Amino acid sequence: MSFGIVQSMIISMKNNSRKKVLSHFDRKDMPLKGLKGDFNELLKRKATPEQLENIRKEIKRENKIDLIKTIIIMIIAILILIVGVKYLIL
Repeated sequence: MSFGIVQSMIISMKNNSRKKVLSHFDRKDMPLKGLKGDFNELLKRKATPEQLENIRKEIKRENKIDLIKTIIIMIIAILILIVGVKYLIL
């Protein structure tokens, strides 16, 4: 048995036994701030069917605008690529 393998095993065991540093995104031990009293109030609120329909329409309109922007950007990128390849070939 070589000592390099034993040394790496000892280092690995030491690293595993150290207390882990709490990550910023680890929320198990972090208290939730601001939701103690307001959370139940948020659950009680109800939206009217008219409000829900307005929200649906607004989301559909935003999605349509985003789709149009994406299509325009893709068309411009493809045209630039085609023109660039044409000049490289000539």
